[in-house]
Amino acid sequence: MIRLTIIFLFLLANTILAQGLKSTDSIFPGQLWQDSKGNPINAHGGAVIFHEGIYYWHGTHKIPGLSEKEHADGGIHCYASKDLITWYDHGQVLFLTKDNPHTDLAHESNFDRPKIVFNAKTKNFVAFFKLYLKGHGVETGFVGVALSKSPSGPFVYSHKFLGGNSPNGTGDFAIFQEENGDLYHLTVRKPDKAFVVGKLRDDYLMPEGLYEVCEGILKNTEAPAVIKRKGIYHMLASGSTGWDPNPARYFTSTSIYGPWKDHGNPCFGTNPHNGLGPEKTWGGQSTFVLKVQGKEDAYIAMFDINKPEHPFESLHIWLPVTLQNDLFTIPWRDSWNLGVFGK
Repeated sequence: MIRLTIIFLFLLANTILAQGLKSTDSIFPGQLWQDSKGNPINAHGGAVIFHEGIYYWHGTHKIPGLSEKEHADGGIHCYASKDLITWYDHGQVLFLTKDNPHTDLAHESNFDRPKIVFNAKTKNFVAFFKLYLKGHGVETGFVGVALSKSPSGPFVYSHKFLGGNSPNGTGDFAIFQEENGDLYHLTVRKPDKAFVVGKLRDDYLMPEGLYEVCEGILKNTEAPAVIKRKGIYHMLASGSTGWDPNPARYFTSTSIYGPWKDHGNPCFGTNPHNGLGPEKTWGGQSTFVLKVQGKEDAYIAMFDINKPEHPFESLHIWLPVTLQNDLFTIPWRDSWNLGVFGK
């Protein structure tokens, strides 16, 4: 009896240890990611900003029980972490509303892919997001802008603008901030699907002038995410197939305006949870490339596994980027931690 009790306690301890490791020491791509209270992280199509020692993860809040056709977008949700693994819920920091059907942020508007940057001159955190107005379909894509004095919000909606020199605006976009504070909006333009770049004003609230069509980059490139390393711009992106996954795309350039060089699909390996490989980007689509603070050449590629029928249940794929001859590759890993980057 004593021996059986010891065996039981040993097995129980190992189970608890394994659960603890999963929640506090490792990232498990393609599996349910829970916050510090055990609730699913509700930040989709998002990005991460680092401020005063803390990472802030902002993404679209999806309303449980609604499909994308039923307008599941609810605004921006924020989480905070010091280690990129354990995330603390700061709640919704920007809301779509049912109270005023005529406001830009009325419920049933399409709200997607928020990106937040800090403006050192104005001391504002500026949120940008893809916005399609209620009742107007997706033919005209605006960039919505909201402001806050804190990365954890609340954010106050300011205005919208049409980018890309087009009356139909833009679709998926990246926001890239240079070391000197200059800010750029990189986006697919509507309706011709050209990829364009525009510089924003010093206050980040509106485009400074006309956008330029990028040289050497394929049309129909969506879901861009851009970082700069040693003077080279690296762009992770996808093709244009709606909610259906497709092969990832990877480009580099010595200028943010191009020409951009196509390096094909940087992903390899198979997601064991759905059996999908690089031909479908493991079932995901790129959202952001995160620089890990305090480590050289440490980048995390962020993807979403979109579930348009149940978007609240959409999953996250975070994977470390591997550098080979100064180019990105992104191998699948069932689990990993920041130790892969070394000290």
